[in-house]
Amino acid sequence: MERLPPLNALRVFQIAAEQESFKHASEKLHVTQAAISQQIKLLEKFFGEKLFVRLNREVKLTPSAERLLPYVQKAFLLLEEGSKSFEQDPFPHQLKITSVPSFAARWLIPRLGDFQALHPDLTSFVSTSCDLHDFSDDSQDIAIRFSSGGFPGLEEEVICKDYIMPLCHPMLLDKVTSMRSGLATELQELPLLIDESPELASVSQAFKELFGPKSSIALQVVDANLLMDAALNGQGIAPIRYSLAFELIQRGQLVCPLNVYWDSPYTYFLVAPEQHFSRPKVAAFTHWLKGQIAIIEEQWSEFSSQTKLRNIS
Repeated sequence: MERLPPLNALRVFQIAAEQESFKHASEKLHVTQAAISQQIKLLEKFFGEKLFVRLNREVKLTPSAERLLPYVQKAFLLLEEGSKSFEQDPFPHQLKITSVPSFAARWLIPRLGDFQALHPDLTSFVSTSCDLHDFSDDSQDIAIRFSSGGFPGLEEEVICKDYIMPLCHPMLLDKVTSMRSGLATELQELPLLIDESPELASVSQAFKELFGPKSSIALQVVDANLLMDAALNGQGIAPIRYSLAFELIQRGQLVCPLNVYWDSPYTYFLVAPEQHFSRPKVAAFTHWLKGQIAIIEEQWSEFSSQTKLRNIS
């Protein structure tokens, strides 16, 4: 036999055979008795012989149907077990995270020890990528992405908005002595460090316009880590995300010489198949991460208020 019987008809056959009643089968499957009879007739036509002997209040299997039933039951049992494997976690003690590189290096890794102290039974694996993993295998549990959202076939949760400020090392400001139109003359001549990542194109353009035509572009990168390293080394002033730099600002390693900021066009998301979020290890990580992110948001509120930052988005 080159083709398989219709799957739905086989399922109806199994239930009707186990119940020994088309009426009870219809109640269990929430369909009419006529629908049950139609599926059985379809299967009988496929095999070319009767599967049931119709009696007054019940039905009996024919000898051929009695031989068929155990195979059908086993087949559906295997299908059910296979389906459950998608919901189960094959590695309950391993948490596999993929993150955008800048967030992993500047924020996640320095704090992950706190999470592991709370969950010593978990081993965390962190990989970095800007591309979204398709979750077709078990190599990842959860993804942290910096995006505008919209991940087909996946569940997404916003974890953090972000803000971008002009930041530089304080040594670049040592010679600032006079102000003109809200900008120091020396600031207009500072070398600019530009993030050429496509998602920040609008902010990068606004940043260059803020400093005017006298400013020169000293460095262009497509990596927030490289941008921050250049700023920390005093190579120029750069538009940098607050979420990555807030501790450096608190320590005085980076300063904001202009009290302005832009809303980031992109947002941090947690992304995974819907069933992954119900895994205990992912739920624990999500809860911990959101708690840590709340600290950043509180500090941003305090910092922006104290320094009277102005949104120029």
